[in-house]
Amino acid sequence: MSGLTIKRHAFTLNNAVFMSNLKVFKLISCVMLAVFSSFSSLSLAEELEIRFATAYAADNFQTLNLQQFAKDVTSASGGQVKITIFSAGSLLKPAEIFPGVMNDKVEAGEVIMSSLAKEIPVFGVDSLPFTVRGYEDAYQLWIASRPEVEKALNRRGLKLLYAVPWPPQNLYSKKPLSSLADFKGMRMRSYNPASERIAELAMASAVPIQVIDLEKAIAGDKLDLMITSSWTGVETKAWTKMQYYYRVSAWIPKNLVFISSKVFAKLGAENQKKMLEAAQIAEKRGWDMSRDSDAGFENQLKQNKIKVDRMDALLRNNLDRLGEQFVREWFKTASNEEVAILLKYTTERSMK
Repeated sequence: MSGLTIKRHAFTLNNAVFMSNLKVFKLISCVMLAVFSSFSSLSLAEELEIRFATAYAADNFQTLNLQQFAKDVTSASGGQVKITIFSAGSLLKPAEIFPGVMNDKVEAGEVIMSSLAKEIPVFGVDSLPFTVRGYEDAYQLWIASRPEVEKALNRRGLKLLYAVPWPPQNLYSKKPLSSLADFKGMRMRSYNPASERIAELAMASAVPIQVIDLEKAIAGDKLDLMITSSWTGVETKAWTKMQYYYRVSAWIPKNLVFISSKVFAKLGAENQKKMLEAAQIAEKRGWDMSRDSDAGFENQLKQNKIKVDRMDALLRNNLDRLGEQFVREWFKTASNEEVAILLKYTTERSMK
């Protein structure tokens, strides 16, 4: 064999060894890159802290449910996602929570849906007076409206997690009521467009007061009437000024719990799935907590000398007519999406 042939064989052998080593090097590089990427993602997730702003007190059932949701997410993520609940408006005032999450002042929040009806009209479906008569109706309305609610939040850079209702909204008064004429001139609390319009239709004087300021307003004798839940009556010590409580079930409003879409994207696919699973559980648990709490709160109202009663037939009829007028007005300005929600709800309810 000539020297040239030997050199050629050596070159071929060395080239083969080089190519083999190159493949091994590329394989090792890919593995290391995957490990590094995984490690980087894990490190980021471990550092992710989410602040939740809510207007409600720490011992309120809505907040207790939110606290459990936070624990479930932290546990399911192995501590990678840490959620801190800021209750009673301690981080942001009630009116600041929704824009605060939109504008990155806080990562997540909870608000009552109907309080945003002027900004997002589709949310007003939640507080159409006398449209639902109980929790089953309220849940059907939520199922019908949820897709449009999610779309509205998505357009604002927010991700819906879950919704939980308050107990039915009933009527508190300083004096006995027998007809709608008794409302004239009385100071009536409003906290959303629906309650404001009801006060106008009843010829009462609307007084805007959010729940965080309600106890002080009652104690300061700034109200004669209010439509709110049994829980709110207990929480605000309504008995200091109000002596009458009528079961009218005006509506069953819901709180929305949501997170910034940008923050949600940082979770990664696995932790996103775990958070949404925890949200499903929180929604079911929250509806159960709301139902269970209502009877207990009404008992507390009775124990504090508030007369708990149903409406006289005349007043019931008056309020039903008021509700019909409200819905007729609403139809004039409602969007196709809002009308579709109500039609879907009423159709499905009538089939049961």
